[in-house]
Amino acid sequence: MSKFFPALIAATMLVPVGARAEGSIEVLHHWVSQSEVDALNVIRKDLETKGFQWKDSAVGGASGANAQQALRARLTAGNPPGAMQFLGWEGVQWAEQGVVRDLDDLAAAGGWREALAPQLLPFVTSGDAFIAAPINMHRQNWVWANKKLFDDAGVSVPKNWAELIDAGKKLKEKGVVPIAMGDEPWQIGIIFDALLSDINGPEFYQKAAIDLNPETLASPEMAKVFDTLREVRGLVDANFVGRDWAVATGMVINGEAAMQFMGDWAKGEFLAKGLKPNQDFYCFATPGQVTAFQYIIDSFGMFTVKDENLQKAQAALAETIMDPKVQKGFNLIKGSIPARIDVSVDEFDDCAKLGYSERTAAIEKGSMQGAMTHGFAAKPEFAAVFSDVAAQFFVGNMSSEDAVKMLVEGIDNAR
Repeated sequence: MSKFFPALIAATMLVPVGARAEGSIEVLHHWVSQSEVDALNVIRKDLETKGFQWKDSAVGGASGANAQQALRARLTAGNPPGAMQFLGWEGVQWAEQGVVRDLDDLAAAGGWREALAPQLLPFVTSGDAFIAAPINMHRQNWVWANKKLFDDAGVSVPKNWAELIDAGKKLKEKGVVPIAMGDEPWQIGIIFDALLSDINGPEFYQKAAIDLNPETLASPEMAKVFDTLREVRGLVDANFVGRDWAVATGMVINGEAAMQFMGDWAKGEFLAKGLKPNQDFYCFATPGQVTAFQYIIDSFGMFTVKDENLQKAQAALAETIMDPKVQKGFNLIKGSIPARIDVSVDEFDDCAKLGYSERTAAIEKGSMQGAMTHGFAAKPEFAAVFSDVAAQFFVGNMSSEDAVKMLVEGIDNAR
C-alpha cells in the first residue's frame, strides 16, 4: 500500500495554501489527463463560489484501481478523504461497510431521484438512501468509423451485425483493416457486452449479465454470441497484440482502419484533430434488434466525518455536482453527457446529441443497461469470469461450445 502514498503527498503539496484552510474538502479521484483536469475545474470553480476550496488528491492509473488502493490505505489509517470518485459497485460496497455518508437529505431537497434514470439508482443508493452524486454518463457501445473508407468501399452504417460483418469483409478485400483494437480483456469486453444485448435482445443481457441465469448462460443463444465474436476476430489485423485503445482510435482517424468499438471517450481523439461527426467520421451504436445504451457513470461519495466544516463542504460539493449548469459545463469538456436526464445538450456535438436521444429511447424501451466491462452489471467476482472467458476465446482457438462451458463453470465457482 505504501507505494501509493507518494502520489497522494505530491498531489497535496500542489494545493494552494488557501485550500488548506477551513472550508476545504479533499477529493480523491483518478482523473489525471488534461481534458479530465479541465472538466474537473468546472466543479472546482463552482465550489469556490460557495466558499469552499477543492483539495486535489489525484491517483491515476489502472482505471481507478490505484485510487481505490490508496483509499483503502487511508481508511485503514482512519484518515478518509472528504470525497471519493466511484465506479460501478465501489460506492455501494463502501456504504455496506458503514463508512459513506448518507446524502438522502440533499437528494430529496435537490430532486435527484426524479432527475436520474432509474437504472442508475442501484449504483448511487444503498437501501433507499443516496450515497453518491453522479456527474456524467459515458456510453460504451459505440462504433467509430472512417467515413471516407466506408464511402470508398461502398458500405453504409450497418443496421445489424450481419451487415457489419459483411461490411468488414468488403473493407478487408480492399486492403483495409476493418476493425482496430488491442488484445486487452477490457477492449474485447466492450464488444462482448454489446453482442450479449444486440444478438439476442436486452432481456438476454439482463438474464445473463445481471441475473446470471444458469439456463441463459448455458443456452444455444450464448453460443451464438461467441460465434459472432469469432467473426469479429476475423476482421482484426494480426498486429493487435499490445495495442493501446488510443492507438487503435488513431488508426481509424488516419485511414489505416475502418472501425473501432469503444466508449465515447474516443470521440475526443477525433475532435482534437478537427474532425466532424458525419462529415469525417461516423458514430453509431452497435447494431442490435433494439438499440441499447450501455452506460458508465462517474459519481462522488462522501465519507463519514465528525468535522462540521467538512460536512458543510461535502454538502456543497454534492450540490455542485448535481447542479444542471455544472453537469452541462463538465460534460461539454469531458466528452460524456450529463447524468441528469433534464439537462439540455443543444450545445453538444452530434454524437452526444445522438447518444442523448438514444438514451431517452432506451430508458423507455428497457434497453438502457449498465456496461459489465466497466463494472455496472454483474458484481466484480462474476464480471471477471465473463471478461476472462471472452478474452481467452478471442485470442485463442476455443470453440463456442467450450467457451459456454467455461463460462458456466466459472460463474458456478464464483457463486
